[in-house]
Amino acid sequence: MNQLPINKILIAGFAFAMTHWKKILEISIIPVMLSLPLFSILSELFALMEQVFSAKKVIPSELIVPDNTHLYLVLFLYANVSLSVGMYRLVALGEQSVGITPILDWKVIARFIGMTLLVGIVTMTPLILTNLLILQFVMSFLMVPITLNFVNIAVGKPSKYRWGLSFPTHMNLFFLQVIVPLLVVLLFTSLSNLIGLGAGAEWVARALMFYWSAITLVLCHQLITTSKQTP
Repeated sequence: MNQLPINKILIAGFAFAMTHWKKILEISIIPVMLSLPLFSILSELFALMEQVFSAKKVIPSELIVPDNTHLYLVLFLYANVSLSVGMYRLVALGEQSVGITPILDWKVIARFIGMTLLVGIVTMTPLILTNLLILQFVMSFLMVPITLNFVNIAVGKPSKYRWGLSFPTHMNLFFLQVIVPLLVVLLFTSLSNLIGLGAGAEWVARALMFYWSAITLVLCHQLITTSKQTP
């Protein structure tokens, strides 16, 4: 049985964003401000990465890392976790559950980072070892039910590692959380290259997909948990 009707979730996600955009902006203010220092040195970091990957032999003494990079990365990580948890709580618990104050529950933050590392390592390791992109998609497909735990963490529930999803439900969750964001970013990137908008359009698309993915993940979580509770 398919528990995730794609069309209805797409419409519901768009409707939620349109009706709660003020609250979304409110909970985004501080995370965006905390991310600005890292954004200010992105061009230098990209140049450094290009230097590393293009060189046949990397000499550490020749690599110049921008000042305070580690601090900026920590701030960005915290901002990302805080905004993600805030978005999940907004959709799952309502506007009264979040505000302009960032997430300060360190237990939630630690669990969220741990789950992020788990998903990231499992999905990226095959690509790093084999350089086969298809393996990353395979692992992403296998791991996508585990991402439902991000919602559990945000609302204070224990994590689950066996969701028992039917194949159609599993496939639709993968499509909504992986394929749709990827296609939208690729579309924006292609259009920006055609009409000369630069890399800015791609980053706008990534930001929009961050919010959209957070909203639809909670909607999927609600449909799945509700259907399991219904006899």
